[in-house]
Amino acid sequence: MKQVFSLNRFQKISDLLDEQLKIHNKLLEIETKKTEILTKGDIKALDELVTTQQPYIMRANNIEKQREKLQNEMGLGDLSLREVIERHPEADILNRNYSELSDVLSNLKKVCERNQKILGARLDVINSILLNTGAVNSKEVTYTKGK
Repeated sequence: MKQVFSLNRFQKISDLLDEQLKIHNKLLEIETKKTEILTKGDIKALDELVTTQQPYIMRANNIEKQREKLQNEMGLGDLSLREVIERHPEADILNRNYSELSDVLSNLKKVCERNQKILGARLDVINSILLNTGAVNSKEVTYTKGK
């Protein structure tokens, strides 16, 4: 038998998704600015932007935890948001939020990947300069991806 949920619970999830959408749009804006800054190589501006970005990332994580908690309380913790929408007609109010958030997250991922490539290229140039000037030997200069 299918569970029936109050629209109020789904409205709470919808409100959380609206807030996530606003935050991720802001993060997309910040990442787009970061592309410009990385291209210019402005370390000071990059540091300031990363500092500005941190509270948004923390808030997005907090909201996601709230959504997961609410879904768990509803007995839907094992389902993705897409699955909740597909399996529960009363969750249809989440469809617009889900679609818009998915689009923003997809764009955010693309911009972040572009920024990673720019950053990697910058590090390669720095490595090359250091090696060519003899400032360091080749075994000392390594950059590894964060864990």
